[in-house]
Amino acid sequence: MQLRCQNCHIPFSVSKDVVHAALDTMAEKKWDHYDLRCPQCKKVTRVSQEQLLHSAPNWKPKADE
Repeated sequence: MQLRCQNCHIPFSVSKDVVHAALDTMAEKKWDHYDLRCPQCKKVTRVSQEQLLHSAPNWKPKADE
């Protein structure tokens, strides 16, 4: 997934593993957005669940065990 920092405008990529972990956390805690840090300026970039789902269409929430 490609993102652009809202502060320094540098593009950076996020791996599928990070996207899936973010979606798992969001489902567990019922968040609307997930905060990812820019690797250059270290400021937070908010990413909506819709953007993350677009990047991981086959993601399924983990079943409660």
